[in-house]
Amino acid sequence: MDIQYLLFLQDLRAATGGVLDGFMELVTKLGETAILTIALALVYWCIDKREGIFLMFSLYSNRVVNGFAKITACVYRPWIRDPRVTPVPAAMADATGYSFPSGHSANATSFWGGLSAEKRLAKPIRILLILLVLLIGFSRNYLGVHTPQDVIVSLILGVITLWVARRVLDMLEEHPERDVWVLAAGVVICALLIVYASVKSYPVDYDAAGNVIVEPSKMAADSYKNAGMGLGFFLGWFVERRFIRFSVEGSLLSRVVRFVVCWFLYILVRDYGAAFVSDALGGGAGKAAGQFLCVFYLVALAPALIRLAGHFLRKARSGAEQSAS
Repeated sequence: MDIQYLLFLQDLRAATGGVLDGFMELVTKLGETAILTIALALVYWCIDKREGIFLMFSLYSNRVVNGFAKITACVYRPWIRDPRVTPVPAAMADATGYSFPSGHSANATSFWGGLSAEKRLAKPIRILLILLVLLIGFSRNYLGVHTPQDVIVSLILGVITLWVARRVLDMLEEHPERDVWVLAAGVVICALLIVYASVKSYPVDYDAAGNVIVEPSKMAADSYKNAGMGLGFFLGWFVERRFIRFSVEGSLLSRVVRFVVCWFLYILVRDYGAAFVSDALGGGAGKAAGQFLCVFYLVALAPALIRLAGHFLRKARSGAEQSAS
């Protein structure tokens, strides 16, 4: 039934000359981790720190959950299961590895769905955000890279992760000393994903050309990356919470400058620092360490720079005022 649904959408694409292909490709990008990282940084560094922590808690926890689910189910992509399925070519670049559950749908639920839970937003905006989550999920079906169950299960897991994130953060409002237990739980779960990905068995099947359909080492590496993201978040969150405690306050101009500078540094960390660490360590440890560094910068190092810059600016203003008087 799931394949028949994809074939129906495929026939629809053909009948309409692919008029919606470009739109759906654009929509599906709103569920990509790279795109959402920009939005996360903007919210967390410049707009609402508390909301940013909630969204990151949900997103990076969801990456770990998604990692466990993918290498447990080991479900092949739709076109591997049935050669009649022909995805939109542009969508296949990011559609690697196992199919179940959908990573894009999980990301969308964590971020856009998390924003829709923000009661300070107007109700029409919150409804639009929920519709966006559903549209991103549908785009994965329309493009032919995921089955309906891939998307539906991701949406369910995403909602559960949002609920857990909110409950944990609300609990910490009343019992802030329990943050060390949250850190310990997060680190243990991420470590378990690394161990699980390393020791479990993976199916090894071959295509007509004799190539392995899904390389087990690649799927293990993807899990290491997800675990690295989770570790980067939990450790960064704890360090920022206990020792940095930055503030998003400031003028509009200062927030714009803050974002531009910190994002530029993030690009350097991602493209050079993380790559260097990954190559230096090699293997699964390198994959995890590279992602750890990126997320740790986002959650803790950039906030440390923001606070440090604020300190020097206040000191400079104070000196200028004393000189003027």
